[in-house]
Amino acid sequence: MLHMPGTSFRGEPPPLSAEGERLSERLHQHVRILADEIGERHYWRPEALQAAADYIERAFQEAGHRPRRLEVPTGSRVFHNIEVELPGARRADEVLVVGAHYDTVRGSPGADDNASGVAVLLELARQLQGAELDRSLRLVAFVNEEAPFFGSDAMGSLHYARQAKAEGWTIVGMISLEMLGYYSDEPGSQFYPFPLDLFYPDRGNFLAFVTKLESRRLLHNAIGAFRRHATVPSEGLVAPPQMGDIHRSDHWAFWEMGFPAMMLTDTANFRNPHYHRPSDTPERLDYVTMARVTEALAAMLESMAQR
Repeated sequence: MLHMPGTSFRGEPPPLSAEGERLSERLHQHVRILADEIGERHYWRPEALQAAADYIERAFQEAGHRPRRLEVPTGSRVFHNIEVELPGARRADEVLVVGAHYDTVRGSPGADDNASGVAVLLELARQLQGAELDRSLRLVAFVNEEAPFFGSDAMGSLHYARQAKAEGWTIVGMISLEMLGYYSDEPGSQFYPFPLDLFYPDRGNFLAFVTKLESRRLLHNAIGAFRRHATVPSEGLVAPPQMGDIHRSDHWAFWEMGFPAMMLTDTANFRNPHYHRPSDTPERLDYVTMARVTEALAAMLESMAQR
């Protein structure tokens, strides 16, 4: 549950390369457009939710992909998941899904929750375009993760996972990108539910890998591959189901369908005081660390998509 393969990065990271600097700027632009120009994105602002879907679709296209819109009926309206597929060459029937929700809670522009996850998803599409993969990789921007739709038929990721189950997909793993932008090196900047504070660092400068016992193999494979490339600290947790916070993202929908799944997160309200507030704005995020995370995640996914 606590012991993870590999070693978490420690020390001063090297400066970003020129491409890393450009990546940081693109991440900032994605978050700014979603959180500043579009703003709150949810059922009660349907035009904004549609504008976010349109932006995500264009960004996938600009990264060299052909995105698909997948309908998600929501009351009297229809919203969409946005998906791109990178087909595998040898084991195309084996699918690795990576997703991030693009809606927000009411009252928050959602820079960290979850424009940061969407921004990383879009840049992973750019980084992995043209990669030679054995397994198929599907990158999906999900709608309707936030309340009151979490766990309902209108939850985009649950709609997607149910369809995958009905069609008999072999999903070898699902990774949810859930808030990836808030980091701090200050002592005491990270909090935990008891008794995790006895085992984990008190500085909120790491990326957290979280799952339940049944999906521990997926998490161990992911964090081991991430640590081979990362210049960002990382911590992993395989938690018992009684720890309710481990369920709070799109990976839960894939657990419900019997697929292995996990969450990558900056740990939200255990670190970020702006979580679900009007102050969750783009200038509060660390785009240099986000660029380092994105580069390491691209290498991790390429490794995990090899047979």
